[in-house]
Amino acid sequence: KTCPKCGEKMKDHTLVGPIVLCPSSVKKYKQFMKSYKVQVLTLIGLTLSLPSLVGHLNKSPQRNKDNILQSLWTWIITTYPDIVNHYLFGSVCAMTTFFISCLYFSWKDLARHESKIQKDWWPSLYDMIVTGVPQMAIYCGLNYLFWVLKPIRIELPEEAPSIYEFCRDFMIMLIVGDYYIYFEHRTMHNFPILRDNIHSVHHVYKKVFSWAGGYVHPLEDLAAVLTQVACPVFFLKPHPFTFWVFVSFWTLCLVDEHSGHDVWWSPYKWLPFSVGGGGAPHDIHHYKPHTNFGFVFCVWDLLFFTFEDVTDWYPGKTDFEPWAGAPENLIPVEGILKKDM
Repeated sequence: KTCPKCGEKMKDHTLVGPIVLCPSSVKKYKQFMKSYKVQVLTLIGLTLSLPSLVGHLNKSPQRNKDNILQSLWTWIITTYPDIVNHYLFGSVCAMTTFFISCLYFSWKDLARHESKIQKDWWPSLYDMIVTGVPQMAIYCGLNYLFWVLKPIRIELPEEAPSIYEFCRDFMIMLIVGDYYIYFEHRTMHNFPILRDNIHSVHHVYKKVFSWAGGYVHPLEDLAAVLTQVACPVFFLKPHPFTFWVFVSFWTLCLVDEHSGHDVWWSPYKWLPFSVGGGGAPHDIHHYKPHTNFGFVFCVWDLLFFTFEDVTDWYPGKTDFEPWAGAPENLIPVEGILKKDM
């Protein structure tokens, strides 16, 4: 049977509850949601609503409703008071996490671990040194300079956050910050001047490894940091302990998604409905740059129709097997064209 409205076969239509949508209507909706203008409007709406949604959550002076984290928090602020009360201690947490997690994935690369996604290429020790040493030198140098030149101290609360407050604020920062970074990523790809002069530095690597995650233009590095701290600092004002855990976890996810490895603890492995990000989903982005812009989550890619599901195929794969439904003569390609970015 054919649809009397569009003339297409009824089996090609989409059923949403009691409503039957024509293929042309579905296509127009996808194009609308995928447009950059919708991204801008969503970002504006989210930013304007954040003060009323989360701005009031941590204004109460009585923050701690349980004692689960209190002993740990007391130990931290009494054992290392001159370190943790510096306003850049969160940066130290992120830098330390970056270094340790990169070493972990470097070991996997050097050991030729089976979790590698694109097994036709492995980074050498030289690749790791050339990429990693300059990054760590810059991060350590800048942190030291600001630590000495701007010794700003913050007053740490004596009470630890409750478990509820910790989990609530952690998830708010994770979700909202992840949307901001998704928008920043889409912006870098949307405008040729940003894509070709700034974001292209990061896309030098079509086959990524852990140290390549931080291989970005300084302006993009600054933009990524601002998108992640905008919600915590300006809107939510979380407990310092929550913020430190958040930046450490986000940095771990950043390294994971650029590791080139498919590890069991990646978010996409344990979050349902393909909403989680990780090494396998983001690996696709580096050879199909118009897809999978998300970081910790892929829910934004699903929402705005930029999602490419994880399959057994990618350019340069040696044991090439097309995904179900692919043409038999489909040939892998290597690299990407700039116009595809």
